[in-house]
Amino acid sequence: MFDILPESAAPSDVDLTEELRKAKDRCRQIFLELPVSVERNSILGALGRIGKASLKHKIRYRSQNILDVIGSKFPEIHTVIDEAVICRNHYVHGSDPSFDYNTNFDSVQFFTDTLEFIFAASDLVEAGWDVAAWCAKPTSMSHPFGRYRATYFESLGQLKKLL
Repeated sequence: MFDILPESAAPSDVDLTEELRKAKDRCRQIFLELPVSVERNSILGALGRIGKASLKHKIRYRSQNILDVIGSKFPEIHTVIDEAVICRNHYVHGSDPSFDYNTNFDSVQFFTDTLEFIFAASDLVEAGWDVAAWCAKPTSMSHPFGRYRATYFESLGQLKKLL
């Protein structure tokens, strides 16, 4: 869902340090001098993406309007976001997992719940939803957001054990 957000919904560029910008430029020059190949072009593409908002950047950005108000209810959510993206990349691109997702599928569900909560709640906050008032009320856990909030600390604890 975050991959298809319009540019106005998340930053498209990320500030690079001067050191990183220079390293990117040097590497680009080295690869441009090599004969054209799939691998060379792949690296040049990856270098071109350095400085562009990654999926992790976009999700963190979208989460900020929630965290600015009720961040204490969701400590270490950036770790959860990062791990959710690693999990997604494992299933989409075949990259290495952080742990065995099949054996620990509750954590995969936690990642999905986290991404759904951030995606929807950030839009609701932008539309005027009083997330602090919602967070101050008890939940019957009949809504996914209430269930997510009520189980967040337990799910985070399980994730930390796996990591």
